[in-house]
Amino acid sequence: MSEFQSKLHGAFQQAQAKAAARAKEFEQEARKVLETLGDRAQAELKVFVEFAQKGSREQMAILGVELEKLGKKLQVMAARNGETAANSSTPTTPPN
Repeated sequence: MSEFQSKLHGAFQQAQAKAAARAKEFEQEARKVLETLGDRAQAELKVFVEFAQKGSREQMAILGVELEKLGKKLQVMAARNGETAANSSTPTTPPN
């Protein structure tokens, strides 16, 4: 019976190690996606600022609405990332 338990324990440890490795890969991919989205958001913000410098009051109001939408999207993404990090059993390191 002890041999069966040790085999079962070994198999469980292997499965757990594989799952942890896969979770780490998934987390790395998610970080890459978030970084890319962050870069895109910065690029959009620069375009919005350039637009604002050349625009009228009405255009500025439109820009404000669009910036608000962008801010809300970023907050949702940050919240999702926070939930993912909180649910992760591996320690996270901030991207460089």
